[in-house]
Amino acid sequence: MHILSILLLVLMFLPVLAIMSFMPYLTRETVSFGISVSEEAFRSEPLRRMRKTYALTSLGIYTVLFILCIYSAFRSEGDIEQNGALGIYVSMMVVVSIALNLIFYFRMKKMRPSLLSAPATKSVIAIDTGFRRNSLILSNYWFLLHAVVIVVSLILVLVNYDKIPDSIAMKFDFQGEIVSSADKSYRTVLFPNVMQVIMTLLFLFINWSILRSKQQTYAGDPERSIRQNTLFRRRWSMFTMVSGLALVLMFSFIQLNMLNPLDTDVILLVSLLIPVFIVLLAVILSFNTGQGGSRIGRPTAGSKVQPVDDDRYWKLGSIYFNPQDPSIFVEKRFGIGWTMNFAHPVGWIVLGGIVIAVAASVILAG
Repeated sequence: MHILSILLLVLMFLPVLAIMSFMPYLTRETVSFGISVSEEAFRSEPLRRMRKTYALTSLGIYTVLFILCIYSAFRSEGDIEQNGALGIYVSMMVVVSIALNLIFYFRMKKMRPSLLSAPATKSVIAIDTGFRRNSLILSNYWFLLHAVVIVVSLILVLVNYDKIPDSIAMKFDFQGEIVSSADKSYRTVLFPNVMQVIMTLLFLFINWSILRSKQQTYAGDPERSIRQNTLFRRRWSMFTMVSGLALVLMFSFIQLNMLNPLDTDVILLVSLLIPVFIVLLAVILSFNTGQGGSRIGRPTAGSKVQPVDDDRYWKLGSIYFNPQDPSIFVEKRFGIGWTMNFAHPVGWIVLGGIVIAVAASVILAG
């Protein structure tokens, strides 16, 4: 395996490993492993120990898996073997993550009745009727920058179509060697532009969903909660804009390589640096902001107010299913970002649309 590839994989996977291991520290302080608690209970010694146990256990397992993955990929000679090693590693990380989350969810569910303020204190819900009037996301007009890049790239390849070689490199292995090529055609040459349009529409939809997602305000300190959540949405809206633009530029770079084939090391570096940049930005934002903005202006003492208990709508602490809730998008309970209300019919339509878009991209790529 190319040394540069290993270095970039380390830069990409280590931050992911860290965020998966320390996720309990990034969630809202009103949720512990998918169970509703007060901020005071969240900061209690039993839950501190539980978070520490989760972090050390997952960190140890993920580190061993990562070392085995890098070793296997380094010793592998073929592209198929290397991709297989990475695929096995990612699959095992997902399995381990799900298993750990379920183990600690049931442990937390069993522990909850013994916590401070747990069943005796009445739960409180807070709503800010003017919340939507705040500037919650960056304007969608920023996506015009993406559109300009797409149009310029499209015009560039159409004007210079005759200068493009008859055989176009489509895929490189981790050594930078060409493993797949295709004959020049408008379908092949314009494929990056199709992907740019699909991704821009997807990121535009994500930005809209950030705006429309369900308001979540903690009654223990409503003003702080609203301020945190507003900044949380704006920062992830910024991330959506920046990461979307980075991917659009990456596909423009692919078209540039069609017009003027570059050194394989340069191609490999750019193709891996952009995903690494996106991952690092997401990790930095997660640790700096926390879920719902919980790490922004974090108070020294937690409130005793018990948040509204809607645990019955969260299946296994992570799947939201509430037929009475008109919201389509809600904040994740374990993780950073948003998930869907799987009891809402529109949610399934949205999910189906995303699946179709991904499937169409795979078919076009083939």
